[in-house]
Amino acid sequence: MRSLLRSVWVRLSKDKTFYFALKKMLGFYPRNIALYKLAFTHRSATQKFKSIRANNERLELLGDAVIGCIVSDYLYNKFPDRREGFLTQIRSKIVGRASLGKLARELKLEKMLVTKLRRQQPKNISGNALEALVGAMYLDVGYDRTFNVFLNRILLPHVNIDQLAVVEFDYKSRLIEMVQKQNGTISFDTSEEKGERRSPRFISRVSISGQACGVGGGLSKKEAEQRAAEDAFRKLANGEIV
Repeated sequence: MRSLLRSVWVRLSKDKTFYFALKKMLGFYPRNIALYKLAFTHRSATQKFKSIRANNERLELLGDAVIGCIVSDYLYNKFPDRREGFLTQIRSKIVGRASLGKLARELKLEKMLVTKLRRQQPKNISGNALEALVGAMYLDVGYDRTFNVFLNRILLPHVNIDQLAVVEFDYKSRLIEMVQKQNGTISFDTSEEKGERRSPRFISRVSISGQACGVGGGLSKKEAEQRAAEDAFRKLANGEIV
């Protein structure tokens, strides 16, 4: 009898710890705790769930789709003037396995995983658990709340979308494409200078059909040309260059 009581007490203590860990992470108390337990159950530790042997793989599939929808929804509204290609690049960068795995490790989700793997765990195991967690949230509290929780408590505190957008947006390619459509010509004049502490610095000047349109600097030729192209691109967009 004492052994049984001790076993029950240990299980309840673990449930309580898990319950409050979710509250701290998500900002709300789960309604259906069984869903979240399943989300952290790796297939190596498959358990019975409502008389069905289950693990987090089905929730992972659902969560993957929900994350893709949330990120697409957010990017569509955040960048109303950007084309489909740009939005696709940014979304892929955010929802890729490497990115989700890194995000899951920052959230320390591996500590909540139930697994029977004795050797080194696969690299994507934490990212898969994050997808399953989002799937569990979606089933538990619906899309709107999952949207807000994933963005404001999981994604945005750990991922700088604006910085990611600057890196991903290829101003040089877009500028060349824009100029060629207008049957114009474009050239970049890039030179190397000595910056602070004798570190090399590049300055690039871009001309469109013989007219000086933009200038930019950077620690590499590529960066300098991107910044010059950005300068010209923004001037064109604002009507400063005819």
